[in-house]
Amino acid sequence: MTRISLILILIPFLAFSQSGLNKETSPGLEKIDAYLQRSSQLVNKNLDSAMYYAEQANSLIENIASDSARVEVYKNLGDVHVARGNVSLSLSYYLKAKKIIDDKLATEPRNLSFYLLQFDILNKIGTVHFFRKNYKQSLDYFNNALDILEKVAAISKNTDPKLRFKVLNNIAAIHIQEQQYEKALDYFRTALQSGIQGRNDNYESSMYNNMGICYMELHDFSMADHYIRRSMAIREQNNDMRGVAQCLNNLGKNYVYNGNFTDARDNFQKALSLGEKIGNRESMLISLESLSSIYDTLGESKKAYRIFRQYKALSDSLFNIESVNKIAQLEMQYEFDKQQQLFDLELKRRATESEKAELVYIIIGGSLFFLLLTAILLIFLQKSKIHNALLKQDKLELQNKKTLLEKEKLQEDLEFKNRELTTNVMYLLKKNELITGITEKLIVLRADSKSENQKIIQEIINELKSTQDRDVWSEFEAHFTQVHLGFYERLNKLYPDLSSNERKLCAFLRLNMSTKDISAITYQSVNSITVARSRLRKKLNIQGEEVNLINFLINV
Repeated sequence: MTRISLILILIPFLAFSQSGLNKETSPGLEKIDAYLQRSSQLVNKNLDSAMYYAEQANSLIENIASDSARVEVYKNLGDVHVARGNVSLSLSYYLKAKKIIDDKLATEPRNLSFYLLQFDILNKIGTVHFFRKNYKQSLDYFNNALDILEKVAAISKNTDPKLRFKVLNNIAAIHIQEQQYEKALDYFRTALQSGIQGRNDNYESSMYNNMGICYMELHDFSMADHYIRRSMAIREQNNDMRGVAQCLNNLGKNYVYNGNFTDARDNFQKALSLGEKIGNRESMLISLESLSSIYDTLGESKKAYRIFRQYKALSDSLFNIESVNKIAQLEMQYEFDKQQQLFDLELKRRATESEKAELVYIIIGGSLFFLLLTAILLIFLQKSKIHNALLKQDKLELQNKKTLLEKEKLQEDLEFKNRELTTNVMYLLKKNELITGITEKLIVLRADSKSENQKIIQEIINELKSTQDRDVWSEFEAHFTQVHLGFYERLNKLYPDLSSNERKLCAFLRLNMSTKDISAITYQSVNSITVARSRLRKKLNIQGEEVNLINFLINV
């Protein structure tokens, strides 16, 4: 049987007054502290003595109202029972300690000391499952311990490298049991990178022993011998007799694999003597069984038989002790299962309450966020409305200004064109006056001319009058239409019965021309124009003198 070293005890025992759970001191606590330190010092030297001091400490905690003291006592009892091979009892004590620590972490979730204690307990429980060959559960606890280290690193930048080394070594031990030796060596190499060499002899010796086992199973006997001897040298220096006996048994097995039965026998005998000296029955069983097989191989049948009888007697005694313990363990297991169920229910209740509290916080936070977002949106929308209203107002003002400018420009254009049209009319008037003057002179000249010339002069007079009427009106109408677009259309639509001369009169009046000016353009007498205006008022249905004809036509 190959002996694998798991790192169970984190460091030489720390008294509860240093644990971080409590700092109180009293005569009772000091006495418990002394018992626990003594038990921890003896756990690798004399298990019976270690158990005695552990029980003494346990007998005192009933009268001590200190959770920290209970945690340290339960941890120590678990450690001693593991060393004695009673893993079921050790598990019950570890779980009691774990419950206390979990309760403390529930109230102080960022306390570094609590996380370090939780890490230690998880590693110890994983070790117990390892000894019970529950490798999957063991690996789960070790991985949980690594997760705790991540939380520790988040709280404290200076994480002790021994902690990570410890878990990696134990995970590698699981792979050894599953005969995955190369994978186990990978974990050991990763553990070595933590820089543990020379800083903790217990860890270093345990790792070298396990590496030796891996090389032995891979039939690299030279490397196996090298690492097992390195482990044994450290343990001898630290007076770790249990560890030395373990290394001697492993060296013996390595020699058996090598075919060197004589050296194998010598190492098994040394391991047996050491096991008897320290009272480690499990180590003695391995040594006796191996020696019996060696003597039989060497042909020493009597010695083989004698050693086998010793092995059988010790095995039977252990079996009887284990049978008695088994009954007690079953009773304790029943109580433990009940406590575990209550513990699990309490955890579920706390988890539910925590989830409800988180949900309330999320709802409150979400509501506040929604209200804040709504307020921001309302403010933004209000600002946008104000901004848009200002922009709209500015736009309307600009449009009004533009419209006003356009209207002013149109008015100016209209006035300019009216002035231009008036100028043109005046020009026509002057032109007509000129033609009229020429005509009158030709009439006088005709009377004094010869008869043959009188006919020619008359024709010229007639032509001038004809040209005068046609040109004057054509030019006037062309200019008027350009200035007053649609005037004739609106006039014809409203008053379709107007004659051509009446429409011409409307156009003259639209230009605010006087009766005299109209008379000069049309060659009609002032009286005729006055009569025509009166007749036009009737056709336009203008009643009473208070309505000005010119203003009426301007609004058409």
